[in-house]
Amino acid sequence: MSHAIGIDLGTTNTVVAAVVDGVAVTLEDEHQRRLLPSVVSFHPSGTVLVGEAARERRLIDPENTIFSIKPLIGRTFDSDEVKAARARFPFLLTEGSKNSTMVLARDVAYALPEISAFVLRRAKAIAEQALGGTVDRAVITVPANFNDLQRASTKIAGKLAGLDVLRILNEPTAAALAYGQSIAKAEKIAVYDLGGGTFDITLLDLSGNVFEVLATAGDTALGGDDIDRLLAEHLAREVMKKFNFDPTSNPVAFARLRFIAEEVKKELSSRTSVDREISGIGYTEGGVPIQMTMTITRDALDKIALPLIERTITVSRQSVEIIGLDPKDFDRVILVGGSTRMPLAATHVGKFFGQTPHLKVNPDEVVALGAAIQAHALNRSKAGSKRKSAHDQLAKAQGGGASGDNVPSSPPTANPNPANVDVPRAPGVPAGMTPEAPSPGFFQFEKAQAVITFSPPPAPPHGAGAKPPPLPQRAGQSGAPSRTSRPIEGTPAREHSVALPGPKPARRSAAPQEAVPDLELGAALDGRSGANLGAIVASTFEQPAPTAQAFARGSAIETAENAPLLIDVTPLSLRVETVGGYCDVLISANSPVPCEKARTFLTASDNQTVVFIRVAQGESSRFAENTYLGELELSGLKPAERGSVKILVTFELDADGILNVRAMDKETNRETNATMRLLGTSTDAAALSEMAARQARHVVA
Repeated sequence: MSHAIGIDLGTTNTVVAAVVDGVAVTLEDEHQRRLLPSVVSFHPSGTVLVGEAARERRLIDPENTIFSIKPLIGRTFDSDEVKAARARFPFLLTEGSKNSTMVLARDVAYALPEISAFVLRRAKAIAEQALGGTVDRAVITVPANFNDLQRASTKIAGKLAGLDVLRILNEPTAAALAYGQSIAKAEKIAVYDLGGGTFDITLLDLSGNVFEVLATAGDTALGGDDIDRLLAEHLAREVMKKFNFDPTSNPVAFARLRFIAEEVKKELSSRTSVDREISGIGYTEGGVPIQMTMTITRDALDKIALPLIERTITVSRQSVEIIGLDPKDFDRVILVGGSTRMPLAATHVGKFFGQTPHLKVNPDEVVALGAAIQAHALNRSKAGSKRKSAHDQLAKAQGGGASGDNVPSSPPTANPNPANVDVPRAPGVPAGMTPEAPSPGFFQFEKAQAVITFSPPPAPPHGAGAKPPPLPQRAGQSGAPSRTSRPIEGTPAREHSVALPGPKPARRSAAPQEAVPDLELGAALDGRSGANLGAIVASTFEQPAPTAQAFARGSAIETAENAPLLIDVTPLSLRVETVGGYCDVLISANSPVPCEKARTFLTASDNQTVVFIRVAQGESSRFAENTYLGELELSGLKPAERGSVKILVTFELDADGILNVRAMDKETNRETNATMRLLGTSTDAAALSEMAARQARHVVA
């Protein structure tokens, strides 16, 4: 059986992990590096460089070196996020089909999933070399707040890289899996995930072997890259003051300043000041090369980063309030993402939750480890299903029952409400689905290797903060023009204010999900004492976060035999447009996935054979203020009088959080053609073939 791996496809770095002999471990490349920079550089030779070699080329070839595109994947070319990126990136972004965003390098346009595919190809090669075998299956993680377009684009990237994507898994949920079995009792935990380009806050209830996500929220356009950019702009202003030269006007000069800013930010996580020479960015008016030494203090960096960190705390506060809890109700807070190494982040998270955040596992690697455990579980489950299917076929050919004992198998349970038209259901059971027992565990596990652990100091008294103002919503793009043949049955929403996800639903029982093995943190310190780490984040929250040296040997997690049940949620409400620019909610934010909802649509004119329905994700009652996903076309309808043709459309969010649609003529109960045209991404066969052909032309190094 081939290997299945977990990949944390990050904005700044990508990490690949696998379960080896019962232990989840991060995998190293040939240079013993576990962090793969998510940078792609198109070399003049035709080779595509990925990783550290590509990152270095940002200094000499910024126009053909692509970085930090993860927050843009699945974004339309006219979106606010892409408009802002076009102004600051040294490489050229251009418009593709369906208003998609592409990047131009060496006079060739590449879709953003192709850039991610180059990174995934390199991660796949690292895994195959480390594991000594074929790797063709993976679980890939994404920010919890990624919408349908972003998830679908990430899955396309995996396919282009030659991977069967077993699951698109939310990053904070993966991190929670990587901590799971070390939590012996029922606990509520918060996962604060601040990565290079995105921020997520996920709140979970851990009870026994059930991992239930209560709520998730975030910002897919906020991360460490923004801090790097702001610090680089600060350096540019200092250069301007002294030499009357603006480095931001030159892509090569500013790319060098961003590179320096990133390195300085990392160093200031463990130091209070850094002296750095600024050179190679331009010339004075007299033609003399610009060269100066600058001292950057942690206080100066904190002043720059503070507004961004405060934004993350505002999102966290609203998420906690949505489910009717208080920050002090959480038993544990986990920090995830490289940007949480900044002492400022740990300080503010600690103050908000009133306790010391946990840093037992390297925050750069914990997501990949959780993804690897999920990949291992799904891979074993898939292999077990194939073996069972082969056994059943053999037994049937021999005239026996499925188990070979001539006992007839039970017929499948019919769904009493296949369309799920607003029919109440038992708590914990996704709409239109029948509860099933979780899959059994298949695993035997061995000892863990090197996991850093420490006992945190006592938490300080909790201070209640003032209730924050409502979180501003980012305006979406309405996209395609309105169609007159788009009637919706029912009344439009009347609420004009921006909506936040609803209150926490009643406690859910175990929902039908694929089982994943839980895990247990090891405590082998390999001669290093963990005692000093307890003082790193003190009760006053004034001390720096752990440095990279504390995780010199990487993280490894011993997996356990019991298989926990994972109940994840959709981060955004799914909506359809109604009259007057409003929209109705089909599936609310924080609904457990997989789930589905049906809605009836009618024809608006005589002899109409096509109905168009526009779909978006977001929390505003105004359709245009949400993220427009695309248009659903119902075609092949029989010509009839207006309103006489009724089409039942079922919208399903699968376990990956990706939208699937099917339709049925209510009068005849026959399937109707339903085509979902996603905006900003190309999923048709011709477009995928073009992408695959471009991938095949390049060797990845």
